[in-house]
Amino acid sequence: MSNFVVSLPGTLKAPLTPETRGKILAALQGTDPHEVAEGESADLDALSLNPDTSTFTLRLEVEAENSGTARAEALALAESALRGAGLDEQSAPLGNPVITAIDVN
Repeated sequence: MSNFVVSLPGTLKAPLTPETRGKILAALQGTDPHEVAEGESADLDALSLNPDTSTFTLRLEVEAENSGTARAEALALAESALRGAGLDEQSAPLGNPVITAIDVN
């Protein structure tokens, strides 16, 4: 098994309220990347928002056998967090997940 950091871009169709942001972050707790390589600390937020363009990026750390599984798991986690915060695929569509770091154990 390897640890993957997966980035998922998205677009918000309406402003993100502090309450909604809090729900998303709570749902993703434990998946935010802390290390990108052995001993190398990462300063990555699970949710980054660009308010000028209403775009966002979710960065999630998942453990998986391969990159395809990692992308699928990250996408499922992201969709669940967004839906749990009241954002459907029309109000917060996601782009394709991208592997941005791998730590092979």
